[in-house]
Amino acid sequence: MAIRTYGLSGSGMDVDQMVKDLMKARRTSYDKVWQQKTQIEWKKKDFNTLYTLTQDFRNKVVFDFRKQSSLQPKAVSSTNDLVVSATANGDAANVTHSLVVKRLAEGVTWTSSGSITDTGNGKSKESLVKQFDGITAGSTLDFKINGKQIEVKVTEETSLNDVVSQINNAGAGVKANYDATLDRFFLYSDKTGAAAGIDFTGSSAAGLNFLGENLKLGSEIVTDPDKQSRSGKDALIVLDGVELTQSANEFQISGVSYNLKSVSATTGTDAGGNPIYASTQINVKADIEKTIANVKAFIEDYNTFLSVYNGELKEDKYRDFMPLTDAQRADLKDSEIAAWEAKAKSGMLRQDPILNQTVNSLRLSFVEPVKGLTGAYRSAVDIGIGTGAYVDSDGKFNAADSKNPGKLYVNEKTLREALEEDPDAVFKIFGTSADTAEDSGVANRLYSQLNTAMSQLKDEAGLPDAVDVQSNLAKRLTSYNDRLTSMMNSLAAAEERYYNQFNAMETALSRLSSQSSWLMQQFSQ
Repeated sequence: MAIRTYGLSGSGMDVDQMVKDLMKARRTSYDKVWQQKTQIEWKKKDFNTLYTLTQDFRNKVVFDFRKQSSLQPKAVSSTNDLVVSATANGDAANVTHSLVVKRLAEGVTWTSSGSITDTGNGKSKESLVKQFDGITAGSTLDFKINGKQIEVKVTEETSLNDVVSQINNAGAGVKANYDATLDRFFLYSDKTGAAAGIDFTGSSAAGLNFLGENLKLGSEIVTDPDKQSRSGKDALIVLDGVELTQSANEFQISGVSYNLKSVSATTGTDAGGNPIYASTQINVKADIEKTIANVKAFIEDYNTFLSVYNGELKEDKYRDFMPLTDAQRADLKDSEIAAWEAKAKSGMLRQDPILNQTVNSLRLSFVEPVKGLTGAYRSAVDIGIGTGAYVDSDGKFNAADSKNPGKLYVNEKTLREALEEDPDAVFKIFGTSADTAEDSGVANRLYSQLNTAMSQLKDEAGLPDAVDVQSNLAKRLTSYNDRLTSMMNSLAAAEERYYNQFNAMETALSRLSSQSSWLMQQFSQ
């Protein structure tokens, strides 16, 4: 707004100040609406922060805790780690397995029979042309490995390392290597087992000659098709009295992962002269200590999460501390502004129904039994997990816990006794999967309830860091913006009207002053 100059009439009025004072009363209504809009913005931000917290807790804590590996960890021991070691997941039965390793799984290694460069006759390892007779620049080496065509276009600089690169990039299921110090060429199958191998079948005569004669992988592969391939071997084991084969030395059977390291020792021969192998015992049992540690860690994470919700629900609300306008900020120090805004932003979600509903549903999940379970252990409370009184062991009031109602405690003694009696108790109570909440385990209930909370938070305040025009608070903000725009237009019109009125008054006073001066002149003649 341009500064207006008055006083030509000699009235001495400060019109700018008068208009400012008149507008101040009108602007109070605008500032009130602006403050209400700012509170909605703060509230929306608080909801978005809770959404992120809830999502992280669901994904990083509850999701993993539902897994059998967390609820039913296993302790596995082997009587001979030099022969086989093992681990187990939650699916494994708590039994002792007997294992004999008669043969390890093998892949195929095909190696030069000797040095491949005839350095005594002037040959060098610099390039294929200088290394081998019959290979010239401009020619092409072509051969097949496991059905994959390998073509190497030879130049003066092409070396065996280029051949290695072509083979390794062909996707033939083999790894090639040339050791210049040993002057030997090596081929390895990527996998072990009878299905793995190295096969040159289908290669051209020149290609077979290069592989067999130049690389010294065997002159027999040039003339005998039966010698052009080699296969790996499956591991041969006897597990719990049943002979089995496995393509690799690492495999899983019935939830137990085995890692074969060597063939079992022999203790003699049977009547038929067959070797008798010593068996290794693999003992699988519930890892009670790890289960307890997992439960305690989960409850600690849960209590931390719950404390944030309870903190928002119980945060003090200072109704006399509204958001500061620019004019109000101008009269305060930075420290005063910070202190004021801390109170102004406090309690945005106090007693919010979404938060209340979430906290109550989470709390009930630990109290209500899992329908369908029988026996002594049917709820989290039955295995020593529940809320405690707000009193410490010494009888003193625990103010911190009173501020986090629903905080859970783990009675480790009760939990251990439950697991010793029923090693599956924690999994049944927390991990049972069902279509209804009453039939589901606690962890699955929590996961579902957190999904519901996230959906409600999204409907109320939208997603964090996303354009939002559909949530309830976004629509309220749009309404406030429309009101503020309309009010600003009204303020501008009122201000202009005041100035126009003062302009008219100034003009009238000036005209009256001129008339008075003329009359005075007339009377003085």
